[in-house]
Amino acid sequence: MSKTLSRRTALMGMASGIGSVGLGSLTLGSAGVNAAGQASNGAQASALAWGAEKKLAHRNIDAELVLQIHVKLGETEDMGKGADGHRINYPIVGGHFVGKGLKGEVVPGGADMSVERNDGVTMIEALYRLKTDDGQIIIIHNPGIWRPNDVGLKKLKAGEPLLEQDFYCLTTPSFKTSPGKYNWLTQNIFIGTIDDLDEYGVLIGCYQMTQA
Repeated sequence: MSKTLSRRTALMGMASGIGSVGLGSLTLGSAGVNAAGQASNGAQASALAWGAEKKLAHRNIDAELVLQIHVKLGETEDMGKGADGHRINYPIVGGHFVGKGLKGEVVPGGADMSVERNDGVTMIEALYRLKTDDGQIIIIHNPGIWRPNDVGLKKLKAGEPLLEQDFYCLTTPSFKTSPGKYNWLTQNIFIGTIDDLDEYGVLIGCYQMTQA
């Protein structure tokens, strides 16, 4: 999280528990076909993967909060501008986590080497380890995107603090574990959120995506 990120908003609040919260339900729509044999969006029916006589199924996608990680950050390291943008390293020096059937500590030694692109979008690139209270090591790779919206851009130019609604920030955490009870982390898709706690701490929320 760049200096912009680490100071992007006031504390947005720590979730009080683990459950189905936050992101809500998403529905993937279907592509309909009219009586003339053309797709309702104007595309030819032949462009539909399953043919004009079939419709894509509706899928309800839910997000369940299954893991919260309080990450402690060290002193920011400005690595300067490169071909891909302005890179800033946020050393990960510790922390703790609690979730669905697991808890433990953040292992010092990870990092978030974020890059602010020339278009103002910051690419988050966090990689670190979690150690459960029963001694298992879990690797988490948590890339993502942070960008201000139009209101956020105006506030940044004016030197004003940003609120949650002033920016977009989501990540896509993935995990590597040893075979065993935590292997479910490697068998699902997750979406992540980032909330500032203070200058040297952020709260990461990991939401397991489920479909009905």
